[in-house]
Amino acid sequence: MKTSVILLIVACGVIAGTVVYLNRAKTAPAPAPIAEATPAAVAPSAETTRAAQPELPPTPATNTVPAPIAVAAAAGVETNASAPENPISKAIDALLTARGDKHAMFEQLRKNGQLDAVIAELQQRAAANPNDAEIPTTLGEAQLNKVKGLHDSGNADVNEMGILAMQADQNFNAALKIDPKNWEAQFVKASSMYYWPANADRDAGVVQQLSSLIDQQDGMSAQPQFAQTYAVLAKEYQKIGKIDEAAATLKLGLQRFPSDATLLQMANGK
Repeated sequence: MKTSVILLIVACGVIAGTVVYLNRAKTAPAPAPIAEATPAAVAPSAETTRAAQPELPPTPATNTVPAPIAVAAAAGVETNASAPENPISKAIDALLTARGDKHAMFEQLRKNGQLDAVIAELQQRAAANPNDAEIPTTLGEAQLNKVKGLHDSGNADVNEMGILAMQADQNFNAALKIDPKNWEAQFVKASSMYYWPANADRDAGVVQQLSSLIDQQDGMSAQPQFAQTYAVLAKEYQKIGKIDEAAATLKLGLQRFPSDATLLQMANGK
């Protein structure tokens, strides 16, 4: 298989996971009703398997204006973290302390053409703070946002997207090595795999990872984004034809998060 094809598959899979993660607090794309059975999969030929690529989910339209942050400088701004008035440093400080608000911040940075500066400084901070799991986690998210921006541009270099996607995955691995319980790193890695073509071993691993993450959540203070773990696990069960398990996961998620928009939409088959 050519390198460019491998990189494209990796990039597409991680882009899909990024869309899920970055929009987890927003209305999700309408999934198939839980009550409907998944058609039996036809075993693909070896050639088909090599060419298979994960499907990109649509990004839902929104009229919400991202919250403004202090990132008015040009993309080539000096990234020295010691400069107290450096807007890139201020933006990174906000990202590292954010809880559920990173989507709007990254969107603003991407629109301002500042993701490269953010990535550069996060790399410096990761080297200077090797025991801080939030830095490589946020760095991976920044790289995924850049992949998404390149993809949306319509004329991106496939190799560049693939390299960025793999670097992001390596940063999530680095974060999990520091803190195996890091929620964001676990969720992005696991949820991205849902959009890859069906594979028994990989799908079983996704189910295990998401189930373990739900167990972890049960011992933590409840956060609104935890509802999305149930949503992705229910869709993963649906993907592999385990409809009863999907319905049970959705029911449990609604018991824990009865007002979550994504879970309610799934329950109504929308």
